[in-house]
Amino acid sequence: MKAAIFVAPGKALRLEEVESLPLGPTDVHVRVDATALCQTDVAVRRGDHSYGSPLLMGHEASGTVLAVGSHVAGLKAGDTVISSSAPACGHCIQCASGRPHICVQSLHLRSVPRARRADGSVATGLFGLGTFAEEMVVDRASLVAVDTDQPPESLALIGCGVTTGLSTVLNRTQLSHGGSLAVIGCGTVGLAAILGAGLKGAATIVAIDPNPARRDDARRRGATLVLDPGAGDPAEAVRAATGGLGVDATIDAVAAPATVAQAQAITRRSGEIVIVGMPPADATFDLAALPFFLSEQRLSSALFGSANIRRDFPTFVRLAESGRLDLASFVSRTLALGDVNAGLDALSRGEILRAVIRPGRR
Repeated sequence: MKAAIFVAPGKALRLEEVESLPLGPTDVHVRVDATALCQTDVAVRRGDHSYGSPLLMGHEASGTVLAVGSHVAGLKAGDTVISSSAPACGHCIQCASGRPHICVQSLHLRSVPRARRADGSVATGLFGLGTFAEEMVVDRASLVAVDTDQPPESLALIGCGVTTGLSTVLNRTQLSHGGSLAVIGCGTVGLAAILGAGLKGAATIVAIDPNPARRDDARRRGATLVLDPGAGDPAEAVRAATGGLGVDATIDAVAAPATVAQAQAITRRSGEIVIVGMPPADATFDLAALPFFLSEQRLSSALFGSANIRRDFPTFVRLAESGRLDLASFVSRTLALGDVNAGLDALSRGEILRAVIRPGRR
């Protein structure tokens, strides 16, 4: 089968013929029907995060089960599945404590060899997956079966970005009906957070992004105030829109030092700041310590939106089926597997919101 492989930081992904390794007892063999390109893929290719090499790239997909290992329950050949970049085994201490998004198995699964290359070396999969391929072998913990007629391109988006944004707002923040939320960074995660704020009944939804196309996307998804951070300090406009208080909650989907400081400035006293963007490995944040102390703001992170994939993936599919979640609107471009590097280049330049690869497309 063909797969896109990371071989070195800053280098184009290499399209190679590889052979899937035999199924282990808890493994599932999946045909990849659609896989989305994410800013995390861009960052890994650039070298911001080190997961070793060779690495089967991609982590956001929908597919069809081809075969299951001897100990796999609840899945069978022919099932439609969505992959998760945050696996959930269901029985470790984190899963049992209601935190499946930080499942103990997640670190182990990243190191499991998944395919053999022509030179005899073996490759692991990004987050235990490796969805930029015609097929993949992954652990049962990384898959959720769904019964739906939603198209593969839409389902793939649930595997990472859309879930991160939606779940952060719906499940992690204390945003209430009639409340206020700001989103810094209006890529897929930020736009999904805006949709989540609308679903929660927020009265004021602020979107902050330097890209005019992303600001337009935010307006279309329900933002009530859209700001260009390059045109002036957003804090003044946010305070004016919130009676001088600041917003109840801020979602930082960028996770840069400047955006964390910005989040602190626009969030009200006793409000909450949630970092959902993935910073580079060597990044640090600086807080204005006394204002932070006096404000009683709450600062936290939400890996994968603190999602529970067994609960949330089917919920988001139902929202899509009902028309309340327009997944198709996130897809800017559909590509063949051989166009993966061109797609990542366009994503890194901000030219597209999300590109989806159909591996069977030529």
